[in-house]
Amino acid sequence: MISSLEGRVALVTGCTGGIGRSICQALAEVGATVVGADLPADGGDWADDIAKSDYIQLNVTDEASWEAAIKHVEEKHGRLDTLVHVAGIVVVDKLETTSLADWRKQMAVNVDGVFLGSKAAVQIMNRTGQDLPHGASMIVISSVAGLIGSPLHTGYCASKAAVNMFAKAAALEFSALGYKVRFNSIHPSGVKTGMVDHIFQRFVDCGFAETVEQVAEGMAPAHPIGRMADPIDIAKAVRFLASDEAGYMHGSSLVVDGGFTAQ
Repeated sequence: MISSLEGRVALVTGCTGGIGRSICQALAEVGATVVGADLPADGGDWADDIAKSDYIQLNVTDEASWEAAIKHVEEKHGRLDTLVHVAGIVVVDKLETTSLADWRKQMAVNVDGVFLGSKAAVQIMNRTGQDLPHGASMIVISSVAGLIGSPLHTGYCASKAAVNMFAKAAALEFSALGYKVRFNSIHPSGVKTGMVDHIFQRFVDCGFAETVEQVAEGMAPAHPIGRMADPIDIAKAVRFLASDEAGYMHGSSLVVDGGFTAQ
């Protein structure tokens, strides 16, 4: 039985993307009030299938934007039980042709965003966590690329390894300070979203494959379970870490990859 999140509030960045939207739906299904955050001023149809939802505009690379987002959550909802860092971009290019601007943009979204959000949210989450059996829950969507290397992904691998270690260091710091906030990372492999379609095309553009279909055909067999992940596979892992069922998980790297890194 899935643990209820009734009465709890979750903030999910990158909420309009494939993984973010699925996470929002999964959390709402077990009773959480979901605050979705993303770059567009209007979330469009984001809330159509998400009960008890609230959308805010957020630029994760901007400190003032984060401060405004947390202020909104505190004033409207009074608490923050779960923060899920989903927002991320991928630059797929050869190291030698990757521009410094693209490197910095990727780091700003994937790493700075997690730092700024965690910094802005930790005090309200610590206060909220005092009332919870196992504290509040911060979660960052890292990647298997934060654990193993991949060609054409030097910057992406670096950024995802960075947030993996950030979560561990923050977890230890929170405990040392007596904060009631758990912090864990999730590491998916290939997930069937628009981002993966972009990656496949870039492998062709950079001469690593002849066609997108050739790249796609090689992906499922690379996962021992026999398929790439669907967004719901990642959303279920988030829902678990947000729940009291994961109360003893802190500073953990939860790999959700269909056996990809077991080989």
